Amino acid sequence: MSEAKLINYSTADFGAKADMELRLFKWQDQKEEYLPMLEAGGMLRFTTMRVWNKEGVFRLGYLFEYKDEESYKKCQLIWQEIEKNMKAEMPVKVFANRGIVLDDTKFY
Repeated sequence: MSEAKLINYSTADFGAKADMELRLFKWQDQKEEYLPMLEAGGMLRFTTMRVWNKEGVFRLGYLFEYKDEESYKKCQLIWQEIEKNMKAEMPVKVFANRGIVLDDTKFY
């Protein structure tokens, strides 16, 4: 497996638990269409997580790993299409953090 060179970690805050759960449901419904396109664009990994250590906050975390900056740029067009479809239905605040991998220690 290739090693990720560029990682993005984003969080998405929802106004209500129902909005967050609807987002998860909609992604499950659409992901089989989009995942092959993202993989072809150079995405190596995509992880969705529920942030649980923030009381009263309905937050999802997303980890995106890409081969390189070019792969990231290719995949952004696909993610923009996905987000356009999703945001139209519910308000969400997204905060993105991007970084280039400098050190990666694995214990598995």
